[in-house]
This record gives sequence, C-alpha cells and structure tokens, in this order.
Amino acid sequence: NIEKFHINQFINESKNWIIPIKNDCLKNLENKNNSDNKASKKSNKNNIEKNYTEENYTVKIGNEKLIKESSGIFNFYFDFTEDYKNLDKISLAKIKEISIKQKNVFSSYFKNQILKDYLKILGQVINPINRVGLYVPGGRFIYPSTILMSAIPAKIAQVKELVACSPPKKDGTISEVVLYTFWLLGINEVYKIGGAHAIAAMAYGTENLKRVDKIVGPGNIYVALAKKLVYGDVGIDSIAGPSEVLIIADNSAKPQFIAADLISQAEHDPNSISMLLTNDLGLAEKTILCINDHLKCLKKEYKNIDLNDLTNTLIRNCKIIYNKDMDFLIKASNIIAPEHLEIMTENNELVLKNIESAGAIFIGDYTPVAVGDYICGTNHIIPTGGNSRFSSQLGVYDFIKKTSIAYYNKEKLKKDGKFLETFADFESLLAHKYSVKIRLKEN
Repeated sequence: NIEKFHINQFINESKNWIIPIKNDCLKNLENKNNSDNKASKKSNKNNIEKNYTEENYTVKIGNEKLIKESSGIFNFYFDFTEDYKNLDKISLAKIKEISIKQKNVFSSYFKNQILKDYLKILGQVINPINRVGLYVPGGRFIYPSTILMSAIPAKIAQVKELVACSPPKKDGTISEVVLYTFWLLGINEVYKIGGAHAIAAMAYGTENLKRVDKIVGPGNIYVALAKKLVYGDVGIDSIAGPSEVLIIADNSAKPQFIAADLISQAEHDPNSISMLLTNDLGLAEKTILCINDHLKCLKKEYKNIDLNDLTNTLIRNCKIIYNKDMDFLIKASNIIAPEHLEIMTENNELVLKNIESAGAIFIGDYTPVAVGDYICGTNHIIPTGGNSRFSSQLGVYDFIKKTSIAYYNKEKLKKDGKFLETFADFESLLAHKYSVKIRLKEN
C-alpha cells in the first residue's frame, strides 16, 4: 500500500516537476531569490527571538562532562565494531591530507610576514584561534563525519582548545559512534546539549562551560539562527540552511544516477532542496521515471527507510528545469549558487570553467555528493542558501587570525609626516594630525 501510494503520488505530482523556462526568466529568478531571502530572514529572526524566551530554549547544561581528560578509553570501546573504526581512520587520513595541502598551498597565508628596512617594519603575524566550539548535530541522524570535517582543520591550524556540543538521543545518551570519533581526535571536552541553547552556552559560557571564541558546524534552523544572533559576540563559520544539490546534465548523463542523487539529498532534511538543470527534455522525463523506480528499490532493500519523509521532501522541493541553452543553465546555476553542484555533461571541463559560485563541485557520472561527505577529503561543511557567492567551505584558514604590525622610526615618520598631516586635514581628524605633529616637534 505504501509503495502504491508513493508511485501514484509521484505520477500525479511529476507533471509539475519539469519546468520549461525562457531566458528572460533569469532576471525574475534573481529578483525572487533576493526578496525571498529578505522575507525568510525577517520571519526566522522573529521566530528565534520568540523561542529564546520560551522555557524549553533556556540555557541548561548538566554538571557532568561526557568526556574527561583522564577517562582514557571508553567502556564501549571494546564492544565497538572494527568496521567503523577503520572507516573513521580512513576518512581522518584523507581529510587531514587535504587540510595539510590547504595549509601548504596558502603557506604565505599561515606564516608571519615581516618586511624590514632601516626605517620601518611592516607585516602580519598569524595566530590560531584560542578556543573553538564544534556543534555536532543529532536528532534525526548522527554525524560523526561532521566531527572529522570540523575538528581536523582546526587541529592542523593548531587551535589550542576544542570543545564540542551534541544533542543526545531520545534515551538521553550520545551515540557510541560519535563518542568514539571524539576520542579518536583527542577531543575531551564534550557536552550533551543541542539546539539554540547549545549555541548560547558556547557563545556566552555557563557555570560548567567556558565561552569559546568561534563556533563552527551545521545544525537545524534553530541552531543556524542562534549562530546568526550570537555573531559579533563570537565568531561563526556560516549560517547553514537546509542542504542543497543542483545537477547540470545533458543527454550524455545517466538518469538513474541523477535520480539517486536527487533522492539522497532529500534524505537530509524536510527542507532539503534537489534540482536538475538540463537541456534535454528526454533526460528530464527519464529522471522522473528513475526516481519512481529507485523509491521501489529503496523500500525493498532497506526496510527501515522512511519513504514518507523522502517523498514529501521531493514533492515540495525537487525541481527539474529544462532549457535548451546550456549557457543559460550555467548562468542560472551561478545565480542560485548551490551548496553542492554536480556536473554530468559531455564537456565537463567547459561547464566547470564557467562556474563562478558553488560550495563544492562534483564532476562526472561517478562522483556523487557522498564522496565529499565521507572519503575524498574535501570538507562537507559548505555554505548554503546562495552564500557561496561570497563564502567558502570550512578550511584550515577559518581557524586562524591575522594581525598586522607596523614600526616607524623617527626618520621615517618625519619623511611621511607631511602626507599624514594633510590626509588628516582632509578628514577633519585634527587629533590624528596632532598625534603626528607632536612627535615631529620633539627635540
């Protein structure tokens, strides 16, 4: 009955999935994105401010840390499956490899830069952020991979203190998989707390939790909006919204792969977004049929999968957009600026060359988003909601601070003094001018 319901529902709904759009719609799309974002932000801010005052969002945290420095190996360790231990270590090695390369590529970015001559010293010094809070989401799913993605770049950047918050399961415990991953990375300050109140606890501190300097990690809408509210009192990585995938494909792509990736993205969250942009109407139609087939297979292969959530998310948030002009589709993708972008075309390099905004790009038929989620080493904490227009995935560079330094001797100040005084005059900042002048008058 469930299977029949889903297939019939998809057949009825799929007529609205393929949207042939004309090139003159592009400006409307851009304007709509801007207006929707403004309305959403205003609504979300009102909601989070309301929820902060409700009893269930007050800051509460237990006295007991889940992990203490002296605890050593956890009791569950000996019962833990070797399979996951090996998976964790492989992912750790890959992410660490990329993070080290990242640091090496930007080597000048991470080194103290000092330019000296006999008159002056100019430059910058680099320091790691002192204390960082990692938010590790829970609830519907567990995310040990998020611990790896956030903690490893922080450790490569030599952050001095890492603290983590993660919500417990319904039985009040934290997953053993998650705890093992904390232990593997040497994170020994972990709190059993989630949601907006976890963000508040890390941002402002409690009797048991010392405040942090920066908070990183994804979460639900309450976590995202709480991070937005505390920003300024504490640093954040980004305001992560629902997960997204956008696939650009032509008639050379495999519709069964596209369909699988659209479905897998819908698994994350009821608000997750899955989009296909194609210049081939036949591919669009085949993709819809493949989605139907995959849902049947998923139900047969995985008895505990929740098809209701998947179906409802796809019906609400999956769109297949057709336009015969590939250049138009690329331009549309750049406006949308998706979190995950997959390119499955006859000429992937040409498409890639014209992509300006995307959080992470996956090229070819055999590079699903799951590759980036778990094994290839790129980071899966990525800007969403079009924010890749101005920001990047989490990296080593997010955990350092750059401080400029300057030294002038008297001769150099005398040489530049007239310029400084004149500039201060233009800005009417006379005390600035005086601070230079008094030094040049000194005997």
